[in-house]
Amino acid sequence: MMTSELVAIDERRLLRRLDDLAQRGALPSGGLYRALYTPAHVAATELYADWCKEAGLLVRRDAVGNVWGRVEGSRGGRAIVTGSHIDTVRGGGALDGALGVVAGLEAVASLVAQFGRPTRILECVAICEEEGSRFSTNFWGARAIADRLEPDEAQRARDADGITLADAMRGVGLDPARASQAVRRDIDNFVELHIEQGPILDESNERLGVVRTIAGTAHLEVTVRGQADHAGAAAMERRRDALLGAAAMTLAIAKVATDMGPPAVATVGTIGVEPAQVNVVPGLARFTVDARHSSAALRLELIAEIAKACKVIGRERELAVDVRTLRDRPPVQLHERTTDALRRAARAAGVEPREMVSGAGHDSQILSAAAHAAMLFVPSIGGRSHRADEATAAEDVVLGTRVLATALRDLAYAA
Repeated sequence: MMTSELVAIDERRLLRRLDDLAQRGALPSGGLYRALYTPAHVAATELYADWCKEAGLLVRRDAVGNVWGRVEGSRGGRAIVTGSHIDTVRGGGALDGALGVVAGLEAVASLVAQFGRPTRILECVAICEEEGSRFSTNFWGARAIADRLEPDEAQRARDADGITLADAMRGVGLDPARASQAVRRDIDNFVELHIEQGPILDESNERLGVVRTIAGTAHLEVTVRGQADHAGAAAMERRRDALLGAAAMTLAIAKVATDMGPPAVATVGTIGVEPAQVNVVPGLARFTVDARHSSAALRLELIAEIAKACKVIGRERELAVDVRTLRDRPPVQLHERTTDALRRAARAAGVEPREMVSGAGHDSQILSAAAHAAMLFVPSIGGRSHRADEATAAEDVVLGTRVLATALRDLAYAA
C-alpha cells in the first residue's frame, strides 16, 4: 500500500479539457448530443486520443471504437483501468460519462508524470457508447470489452434513419465482423469516477460516495389493443380506447413503484398509438417501462406487480394487454477490495465517503463481469443529469479526480 498522501493533479488542465470536450456535440439549443459513430463522436474520440499522446501514453482504438491510453508496468500482469463513456444522450450535459473519461486520463497522466512507470499496467479508456441514444445498444462499448455482444447485433440494430450499426461502424473505419476482437481478458481492476446523477450527496452536503450496488434494470414493452372508432360517432361509454387504457396503466405503474418504496423506480419513457390520426379513437397503444431495484428479489416483484396492474386495467376496460421483456439486467455488487481502495483515498483527502446504491446504470456494472469494478461518485447539483444544466462544483470535480488518482496509485504502484 502506498502513502496516504493525496495525488496532485493539474486542476486547470482538467477543467479546461472538460470544457473542450463539451464543444464536441454542443447543440445550438443547449446541451450536447454525441451519439455513437457520428461526426461529433469521432471528433471527441480524436481529441481524447490526442490528449493521451500528449501524456506519452500508448494509444489505440479497439474493434468497436473504444480508445485506450496505456503505460506498461514494470512487472506486467493484469491491467489497472479507469475511464467511462464518451457518448451522451440527446440534449445531455457536459459531465455524464465525460467526467470519468477526462478525469481518468488526468489521473493516469499525473501518476506517470510524478511517479514514473507503474508496477502494474495502467490504462485509461474512453468507452465508445453507454447511453443507447442512437441505436438500442446500451453499453455497446463495455459489452464488447466484457464479451457480451449478441450475435449479429450490429446487423440488426438500426437508428431512427434506418442506418444499421454495422454500416455506421464501416462509416468510421471499423469492421463489424471484427467486433469480438475488442474483448479484454487481462483487466484486473476497473475504477470509474462519475457524477451521482441524483440528489443524495448534494442534499446531504456530502462530497464523495462509493457505490456498493448498481440497481438491476428491466425494460418492458406493453402493448394495449382495443378498438379503433370514429372520434365523432363513437359514444364515450362504448369505446375501447387503447390510449386511455395505457394512460391509466402509466399511473398505476408509478403507484406500484411508489408503494414499494425507495429504491424502487419505474418510468414510462415512450408511448405510441395506432392509427395515430386526430379523428380516430386509438385502437392500439404501445409503451415502454424502465423498472429498477437494487434487490434481485424485489426487482422481480416490482416487474410482476407492474404486469399485474396493467392486466387488471386491461380486463376492466375490455382491452387486450401483452407485456414483453426487452432487456433484463440484474443488480450488480461491485468489488469490495477495489472499493476499499477508493475509501482509503477519500479518507486521505479528509472525507468519509457515503456508501451508496446507484439507481442509474453504468459501464462498471457491465465490466464487473470482466474485472474487479468499483465506482466513485461526486455530487450532482440539484440531482440534475441527462439535461443541459447538469453540473458539479469545480472543487468536487477536482477532489474526485485526486481521489481517483490516489486509488489508482494504490492499485498500480504497490510493490
